[in-house]
Amino acid sequence: MTIQAEPDRRVDIIARLKARLGHGHGAETRLIETILEDLHFATHASMTEIARRAEVSEPTVTRLARALGFQTTREMKVHMAQALAIGGAYLRPGGSVGPGQHHDGNEIISAVCGRAHAALDLISVALASIDIAALGKTLAEAQQILIYGTGGSSSMAATELHNRLFRLGLNSCAYADPQLQRMSASVVTDRSVIVAFSISGRIRSVTDAVVIGKQYGAHTLAITVPGSPLAEMVDDFVPFHFQEDGNLYKPSSSRYALLAVLDILAMSTAETLGPPVLERLRRVRQSLATTEITDPLHPIGD
Repeated sequence: MTIQAEPDRRVDIIARLKARLGHGHGAETRLIETILEDLHFATHASMTEIARRAEVSEPTVTRLARALGFQTTREMKVHMAQALAIGGAYLRPGGSVGPGQHHDGNEIISAVCGRAHAALDLISVALASIDIAALGKTLAEAQQILIYGTGGSSSMAATELHNRLFRLGLNSCAYADPQLQRMSASVVTDRSVIVAFSISGRIRSVTDAVVIGKQYGAHTLAITVPGSPLAEMVDDFVPFHFQEDGNLYKPSSSRYALLAVLDILAMSTAETLGPPVLERLRRVRQSLATTEITDPLHPIGD
């Protein structure tokens, strides 16, 4: 039995096709345009059907595959299928406006703010059954807090939770680097707490670090999607529910929900620590006196 090798996910066939546009002869250009115009068709159609639609010969399809660095047309189609699965949504303009059109300023404001409110409403419902006070107590009593997050939103959340906790006088550190996540988890104790952010719950370095930390006695807490591998392996779990609207031009609204979760954890921790926190926050504000911010209600920092 022949085993099909897993395609190299680093190969971006769309970029390779676009790079050859304008550099080949007329037949090759028509073929590339046909593929890019309907990648779903090109992925599932036979070579004969692709050649017929592009009005080229079948050998032209074979030559294109080799020019793109593939040994066979079958290998080229495997990478087409991969590109369609991973980034197919980005190959066509999305949203409610047509090509060459744009939302006006008020519509953009409404789209972003409206989805932010929706994300916050959804997460507030998801957290209703969680014992937030207990999680705050766990963090407040930790001798060491290691915070992990890899990738855009999760690494941002990890860094921001560290920013909240060190101001409370807690020994915390955030790690986005996969190797540092694993290494730091290997030196924890039974008085350490690991906080892991992962929207997918499937980032290998984060799950590995949690497993490593658990074997040395660390208490583990995850903010992640229910049912994920990460959710199943931790001591405490905060369900992260989110729903995007499919507008590919707009940044992810789930970031607002993630910020709300970490702020909720930070506030619960601060209230557990009680009045001593106020002296620490006063010192932080005092250290920023040279910034000429004199309003006592201004956020700490700038």
